[in-house]
Parts: sequence; C-alpha cells; structure tokens
Amino acid sequence: MKTVLKILILSLMTHINLAQPADYYKEVDRIVWIVKDLQGVVNGWQSLGFSEIMDYGLVSLRNNTGEIEVYMASANLGGSRITWIQPESQNTIFGKFLEEHGDGGFSLMHRVLSKDAMDQEVTRLKDLGVTELMKGTIETDSGPVSYVFLDTQQDGKYALGLVYGPDDLSETSGNNERKMKFTQYAFAIKDPVPVSAYWAGLGFPPLEVTHGEVWEKTYYEKPADFDMKLGWQRHGKIVYEWCIPLKGPTVYSDHIKTHGEGFQHMGFNVPDMDEAITFFKGQGYAISMSGGWGDKGKEGSGRFAYVNTESIGGETIELLWSY
Repeated sequence: MKTVLKILILSLMTHINLAQPADYYKEVDRIVWIVKDLQGVVNGWQSLGFSEIMDYGLVSLRNNTGEIEVYMASANLGGSRITWIQPESQNTIFGKFLEEHGDGGFSLMHRVLSKDAMDQEVTRLKDLGVTELMKGTIETDSGPVSYVFLDTQQDGKYALGLVYGPDDLSETSGNNERKMKFTQYAFAIKDPVPVSAYWAGLGFPPLEVTHGEVWEKTYYEKPADFDMKLGWQRHGKIVYEWCIPLKGPTVYSDHIKTHGEGFQHMGFNVPDMDEAITFFKGQGYAISMSGGWGDKGKEGSGRFAYVNTESIGGETIELLWSY
C-alpha cells in the first residue's frame, strides 16, 4: 500500500510545477562502476582495444564520517566515461552494492558548474524525499573533487550522482581500435510504471514505452522467441533505454536474476556488425542475444547483438548497426 501511495503521489507531482531537468542532467559525466577485481577489469577492456584507461591504484575518499580507501581507475570507452571502484571494505556503500548486486553500474554522475549548484540540487532533492548516500571530496593533483551520491537506487534503479571539480577524463577522446561509438545507457527492469513515476516525480521525463517487432531473434546463437518492451528517456545527449522483458529467455531477465534491476548494458554503434561479432567471439566472448528491427534491408532498419562481457565487470555490451 505504501508503494502504491508513493507512486500516486509522484505521478501527481509530475503535473504540479516541475521544471525541466537542469542543463547538467543533459550529459552524464561518467558511470561509477563497482567491481571485485579492478585489475582484471582494466586488463579485459584494454584487450578489447580501449587504451584510454588510467589506473590510480589505492585512493582515499573523504566522506561524511571520515575516510575510506578504494582502488580506482577511470576510462573513456568509445565515449562512455567510466570510473571503476574496487572497495577495500564491505562496510561502505560500494561494498554493500557489491554484496547485493555483484559487479555492475552503481551511479550515473552529472558534472555541475559550482559547489553552490551541487548544494542547491541536493536541497531540492531532499525536499522531494531523496536523502544522501555519501558526500565528500577526493584530493587529486589538480585539486579537490567534490561528489555526492543520492539514495535513488531502490526506486530509480541507479544512484544519482553529482560531481564538481577537476576532470580527470577531460583530455580523452573516446577513440578505440574497433571504432566503437557509445550511444546508449540501458537498464533492465520488471515494471516501467513505478520507475517512470519515480523519475518524473524528481523532474525527469517519464518513460516513453514502445513495443516493436524484432526479426531473426537468437539467444546464444540459437533461434529464440523472446519479447520485450522498451522505455525511453531522451532528455540528454545520450538516450536512456529501459528494457522490460515480457517473454524469455532474454539477457534482461538474466541480468535481473543475477544482479537485480538496474544498469544492464552499454550500447555502441559499430561500422560493421559482422566484423565486430567475429572480433568479440575471437576474444572468447559469447553473443548472448541478437536480432533486427525495421523493414530488413531498407532505410530505418538495423541490427543489434549483445556481447556477454560479464567477466570484465558484470555488464553487457550491445553492438548496434543501422542500415
């Protein structure tokens, strides 16, 4: 009953004086990604042709209650900016996430222009019932970096984050050997209605849900008869895709079973789908699900193929090619 009431309140709020998201929400600064074995993850992505990776080793994060130590690395994977964190202790928000969900995307962070802007947004969200998970600073060679993680994960399926200060990835381009271009943040969820209502209640656009036809469906390269709906949020430069499995087997159901609802894959445009599939299979990664959309062979159609990269961080790659 409490959940239903909360959804109704959030839905009502979407019609009452909610402004468009602030400009800094139009761009994700980075995904904060929690892993058990940072070195293995770094080595894995490097082997796939991504060279813009910086390993910082052991880093101290100052927070509300003191300091914690984590192993940290940052990367630009074809335009998807990442900070990987391997927690030293389970008694942190990162350690608890790892214990509950395993390796995977924890937060989407947005870069604000000032500390005041960060504080103002934290206050706005607090007035809407969103509390802080962790807030603090990281000392870097270029100066302190302020950060805050908000407690949106349970209802919104990821932790909203804000960051202010020097940008360690400012000199990266996203170039990589495979010429893969990041194009999509994607989540696996069971029901789009409460998720849509939650984010709309915080001032973000509701999900636009579609149910399209897919042809030549495969699951681990065998013919399959899966079905799904897709929810879309297009308020930013990169689209958010919310994947709702209807009929299995699907990679979305697999993710929910293993990790719970939340960040499931990163989508990349590739110049040649068959060449990309051959490359990943040659590196030992299975094609977990594939198919196509639109009128095959005509303008507006395309193909997708998911690559099971769970072993290097708990997330999947989606390869995308448009006619």
